[in-house]
Amino acid sequence: MAGPSIRRLPTVVLVLIVPVIAVVAVLVTLNATSDDTSSASSGSGSGSGTAIAIKNFQFSPNPITVKAGSTLTVTNDDDTAHTLTSDDNTFGTGDLDGGAKGTVKIDAPGKYAYHCEIHNYMTGTIEAR
Repeated sequence: MAGPSIRRLPTVVLVLIVPVIAVVAVLVTLNATSDDTSSASSGSGSGSGTAIAIKNFQFSPNPITVKAGSTLTVTNDDDTAHTLTSDDNTFGTGDLDGGAKGTVKIDAPGKYAYHCEIHNYMTGTIEAR
């Protein structure tokens, strides 16, 4: 009888190990693909504050509401250069390499459309109150 129990050992080990490996794989995948929770969702939400992040070729939060007279810090979290430039060219960060930060000052109340001069499909809106 010792023979059959030895043959079942590899099957028992597989039954126990495969789910553990699957859970580890899911956790690693979720960790690698999750966004930083300190910023708003990738381009689809709106928020208020004084910071805009550029990540995955999107501005976040977008739109953003600020107080008139605020200075916004813009952080490029991508590995490629971007800009944040108002559509009417009244303000802009200039080129921000990956990891770089810049600022823009929003002097007066109003709605300001902006874009990335390098990637014109990247757009956003700032509302100053």
